[in-house]
Amino acid sequence: MCPSADFPVWLEDTRGRRAYIRRIGFVTDEVPFALEKLGDEYFIVVSTGHYYQVYDLDQLRIKYISQRMEDRIENLVTKYETVYVSMGNKIAGYNRHEKTFEIEHNSTVRGMLVLGELLISWDKETIIVSELDSNRLKCKILVDMDVSEEIVTILHPVTYLNKVLVVTSKGCELWNINTKKMIHRFSSIKVALNTSKSMKNKIEINDKQKITTAVTSSHPDIVGIGTQNGMVYTLDIANDVILLSLEHMPEQKGVRSLSFCSEKAILISGCENGDIVLWDLENARALSILDSAHESEVVKVQFVPGVLIFITSGKDNALLEFVIDNQNSPPRELRSRRGHLSSITKAQFYNALPEKSRDLLCVSNYKNCGYLGKTSTIQQHQNRIFSQNSLKKKFNDKYQFPFSRLPPIIDISFAESRHFDWPNIVTIHQGMHEVFVWSGHNFALTPNLITLENVQRLDNNTHSKSNQSQSFVSHGLTVKRKSLPLAKAISVSGCGNYLVVGYSDGSIHRFNLQSCIHSGQLVFPDNSEINQPTMEILSIHISHSTMVLCIIRDLDNYYLSTWSIKPIKHLNTKIILSRASILSNTETQEVFISKIFGYLLSLGLSDGRVILYDFQSQVISREFQCGHNHILDITMSSDNRWIAVSTKDSELFIFDIISSNLLDWVKFKSPAICCVFDHSDAFLITSHDQSKGLLSVWANKHALSISVGIEGLSNPPSEPYCIDDPPSRVLYFEDSEQALYNDKDSTNASESNDNTNLLDSDFPENGDFDPSLVDRKLMSFSGIPFSTLQAILFIDEIKERNKPIEPPKKPESVPFFLPNTTEFSSTIHKPSKESDNEEAISKDLTESKDPSLSLKTELQELLEITSLDDSDSFLSITKLLKSKSPSGVNLLLRQLGPLSGGSFQEITQMIHYFNISISKRTDSELIQTYLNIFLKIHSTTILENESEFKDFQDIVLKLNNLVKSDWDSLQDRLQNISCFLKFVTNIQMD
Repeated sequence: MCPSADFPVWLEDTRGRRAYIRRIGFVTDEVPFALEKLGDEYFIVVSTGHYYQVYDLDQLRIKYISQRMEDRIENLVTKYETVYVSMGNKIAGYNRHEKTFEIEHNSTVRGMLVLGELLISWDKETIIVSELDSNRLKCKILVDMDVSEEIVTILHPVTYLNKVLVVTSKGCELWNINTKKMIHRFSSIKVALNTSKSMKNKIEINDKQKITTAVTSSHPDIVGIGTQNGMVYTLDIANDVILLSLEHMPEQKGVRSLSFCSEKAILISGCENGDIVLWDLENARALSILDSAHESEVVKVQFVPGVLIFITSGKDNALLEFVIDNQNSPPRELRSRRGHLSSITKAQFYNALPEKSRDLLCVSNYKNCGYLGKTSTIQQHQNRIFSQNSLKKKFNDKYQFPFSRLPPIIDISFAESRHFDWPNIVTIHQGMHEVFVWSGHNFALTPNLITLENVQRLDNNTHSKSNQSQSFVSHGLTVKRKSLPLAKAISVSGCGNYLVVGYSDGSIHRFNLQSCIHSGQLVFPDNSEINQPTMEILSIHISHSTMVLCIIRDLDNYYLSTWSIKPIKHLNTKIILSRASILSNTETQEVFISKIFGYLLSLGLSDGRVILYDFQSQVISREFQCGHNHILDITMSSDNRWIAVSTKDSELFIFDIISSNLLDWVKFKSPAICCVFDHSDAFLITSHDQSKGLLSVWANKHALSISVGIEGLSNPPSEPYCIDDPPSRVLYFEDSEQALYNDKDSTNASESNDNTNLLDSDFPENGDFDPSLVDRKLMSFSGIPFSTLQAILFIDEIKERNKPIEPPKKPESVPFFLPNTTEFSSTIHKPSKESDNEEAISKDLTESKDPSLSLKTELQELLEITSLDDSDSFLSITKLLKSKSPSGVNLLLRQLGPLSGGSFQEITQMIHYFNISISKRTDSELIQTYLNIFLKIHSTTILENESEFKDFQDIVLKLNNLVKSDWDSLQDRLQNISCFLKFVTNIQMD
């Protein structure tokens, strides 16, 4: 039996059993995007932490994702297909995976500008001009500024040859980059910044009046400038005059980005509060305002040249595209890519479509607002944030809410079976009585509410409980101004017909999900052992659409109460455990979490314990101790064999339920807020406290590889394996012929481990693999098409097959030629004596038997200068042979040795070459092909001249053993793969 079917492998080395694969849900970060035109298409380049992504403008779909950078990207600019990124004080240029440019500043780079064949970069007070082609520093300019002043941006006005506009936080200067001299300092903008009617003291003036952004226009002399206090100026740099002053509203705060339209006299400004303002420059007025276009600060706005389309990005992980249909109507959102603003707190697979584990329903909370979204694990352009625009309108005649975004979401439930039938997702929110209903099909909040306002309470006890909860006032404002209990727990039946809600007053009610009408109350019996005045509903689950499970606690115990959902009938109430046992083991706040998996309830306690409760047998089946801090999330594999638990201590535990053994123990840099297995259990998806709207995907090595060393269940980890989230240790190419190396910036914890652990991973982060990472125990292929290898092997057969059947026939008649007016002379040219001598010398050289006088091939020249002590020098031979066609390779190998005018030393050098190349195990199938051709041509020469190769018999024997051992190893691996496939597919392949 293949061991990979027995238990999981989660992290990266022999102790860790999961390999980091990728991140999902990240659209863009706080770095301004770059717009570039290639041919007739525009592309948008955005930064996503250590990577950059390229979107096309037409569909906003990802066209390219870069390799991981050495550090976090802080700025980026583009020139055609090359992207220049700054990371700290370093700048690097990449044309796809190839690094083409690299320079370094003395301090952190603040920005970059591509000007023709020059790259202008700057830090706080220094400007560096570099040549892109030669990767050479052209000049360095030191700008004389105050201590509190810094360079904001550098612009190049059109038609201003060799001149740039240096915009600082307190003014503007025009510089010549060739002479490194300042030409002019603009006094008009200095006067405008120092003039302020609303400021009371100089400290506020200096803080609020500083320049935050600047942009050039299609007019060569007009520049737009934005300030921290919301002022927008248009500056005529030819005359040093302020042409126009515009001002944001106080709630919009500072200006973060500006852009001029090339088609009309329109200026667009991005605000600090997320608004976008369009200005009519001819009439000096605001055309329209896009309220809350972004949920947080706008990072950049930019018009697309030649069309009335502009692009915006913000710190809310969103990239938006708007179109202006006409000047009298506000801009219309054309396309968008939105992600979650902050860390994802809840994530569940939403299997509404036939493909399982395709979409994740995610919840995030940002600035006391709750957001619901869908994240795709397949294509990022399918990610959505659900719309809450219905809050801006009245829900109905009764309700009107005083906010445009819902409060933080505390619980969510859904029925994917009703995805196309009716709104099927429900959420409850912090401090609210109302339950909100969402449409998973339309990705939007619906105007339906679930409330108890119209429910007639017939039981006196219920009346008394509601009177006791007068302190709970819902945020939903109703006409009757009634105080209603807050919603605390929620669950939707699998069939999508029923919804059960638990409230803060201890009452539990059933609703119809389609109509949102109350359909009954789940009442406790009179002889219930629960202390009802002090009880608190913690969570509600519906098992198999028939049974309601409610977890409750009072002052003494935790209880599980069960009801039949149709008809409503109380079945049982059982004590699970005592609160005293939890409070005695922890000094922190009492925290509780519960999940349902089949017939098991998993309960996470604040003392670090996880309890699996079988609610059918009403017994605790398993108990796991996961540290001593409270549990953040619990998830279970699809076959209920493994359970993963994340804790507040940033640790992740993975247990085998049947054996109760610990399989993996991981410690992240930040806590894993939520985690979930996919349906195949091959991937574990986590969200972390410090991650902004993204999910990390980890692969199960035992599910994806059969060559990983496996530790048995009897050998659990004794300490956690410390990694980043996602890991900072990356693999990168220094050269196309060099191996992959580990990044030096790995975590301190991993550095303290045995260095050999870093070489045990079969799955590097970038998906590529090189045998140098495992001490040459595995081999790599060249990637050359199989048809090319066949052509090299069978070149003689191919030539024989393609040889013409019969020689070409002479034409039957002389072809017709146009008459030539030139008169031919009958004079016969006689060669001179000098030419006769040259022909004689050439004939003598041709007939000479001395090999040293013959012309040597490229391969023979390489073999002459190649040293046996330098194994890397043989790589040039592989490069040469790769560059030749199949017939060229065959010809080069045939021209070696004494039979072709060469020497025995050439054959000896080639034997050394094959010995070293095969031992390196790179380009394995290509080297074997070359060796096959070489032996076909020269084996007879080697056997007939044993005396010439007597000293190299050991090398030939070693070469033979290398080839044999590699083949035996490969054959064993193929046999293992065959056995593995037979096991998992139950198919006989023999």
